[in-house]
Amino acid sequence: MKENLTITASDGYELSVKCFLPKNPNGDIVLINSATGVRQQYYGEFASFIAEQGFRVYTYDYRGIGESSPASLVGFDATMHEWGTLDYHAVLKTLFTTFPESRFTVIGHSVGGQIIGMSPLSENVDNIITIAAQTPYWKNFKSTSKLFTFWYVMIPFFTKMFGYFPASKLGLFENLPAGVALQWSRWAKSKTYVFDELPYMKERFRSLHQPALMISFSDDDYAPKNSVMNLMSFFKNLKWNHWHLSPSDIKQNRIGHFGFFRKKLASNTWTDITRWMVGMTPVATPSSKAA
Repeated sequence: MKENLTITASDGYELSVKCFLPKNPNGDIVLINSATGVRQQYYGEFASFIAEQGFRVYTYDYRGIGESSPASLVGFDATMHEWGTLDYHAVLKTLFTTFPESRFTVIGHSVGGQIIGMSPLSENVDNIITIAAQTPYWKNFKSTSKLFTFWYVMIPFFTKMFGYFPASKLGLFENLPAGVALQWSRWAKSKTYVFDELPYMKERFRSLHQPALMISFSDDDYAPKNSVMNLMSFFKNLKWNHWHLSPSDIKQNRIGHFGFFRKKLASNTWTDITRWMVGMTPVATPSSKAA
């Protein structure tokens, strides 16, 4: 069963939220942060599976994406920083207020893992899971020339031309507000990630100390292991498990950056995640998922 909700951020912006209700609730709450330019609907099958295990699961669209997008992105003011400090923060605050006695897990895909560090409320969650989450610094990737072109040429050029980044026209993902795309490209050009632009964030990232699970994939061109380890280094006080999976580990031909959320993985890796959340797996990384 699914409910549609609206949560209002502190600046008055309304966010589209969906709640996946368990038939036999265990009292735990799970919040899923999306990847850049990915609608919350993409996580629907995964969220439904987690709800079937007893968790109350929430997804949402960042401002400028999917059902939280205005009619036109031209002239729409939004940044990636606001996705963390306003949007994620607002949803988490509402859930904490509504369910003050519940255990909380935040699951972040790609940038959704990064922005966990941007809200001070993240200190109050019980567990953190990041999936294919990384820093975007282009020199940590294999195809450096391709990424150099993307960050230094494509995003500035097309964003200026259209007034937003027309990712869907380029066959990439959802269109991005201009401020989101340009800030993303600035972070990708900096070896120190967001901390040149937002130095106060460094302490916020370091303040997190919970059990944390990172899942990354050997065939993920958008989050190669170097970029994943780089993000983990900024969350230096999280108590990390790291499962670095190859497709053969879970009997798949390919996983990539997005394949983890396809339903065919439900019988194994999705189950592993639910066991980890309730403490049924050991703290040590399972040998089949060795980094």
